[in-house]
Amino acid sequence: MNAVKQKSLACSKALLKPLTANKIKHVFFTAEKNFYLNPPVNNQNDRIWAKGRKKNVSMSRLLIKREKFAPHLMVSAGCCYGGKAKVNASYYVMELLPNLMKDCRYLLSDNFIFQQAGSPAHTAAVAQDSIQKNCP
Repeated sequence: MNAVKQKSLACSKALLKPLTANKIKHVFFTAEKNFYLNPPVNNQNDRIWAKGRKKNVSMSRLLIKREKFAPHLMVSAGCCYGGKAKVNASYYVMELLPNLMKDCRYLLSDNFIFQQAGSPAHTAAVAQDSIQKNCP
């Protein structure tokens, strides 16, 4: 386990230690994760075959350039003891889809493709009709 994971685990244990089982039921846990749209390449196993020494190889063959501020998407989620919920088609169409469409238009104008997974809420006729009406 790397040092960051060890520190995170130790911090989590310290936060939970004073809580009783009943109090833990009232804790809401959250986390975020950045997903980079052009992730760094793992070139650990790349090899350059060249005659002579490394200093004789062009720098463009040795260095991989990456954007300094790469575009990314942050996903945030939360959970709690009583937080299990099922998203049905009605809730999806009335509550979630309008906000998702608003975000898509804000970030991408009217030039976007809305892709969903195959959950029953996504494939329901009412959801498909709403997407047909509201997606470019």
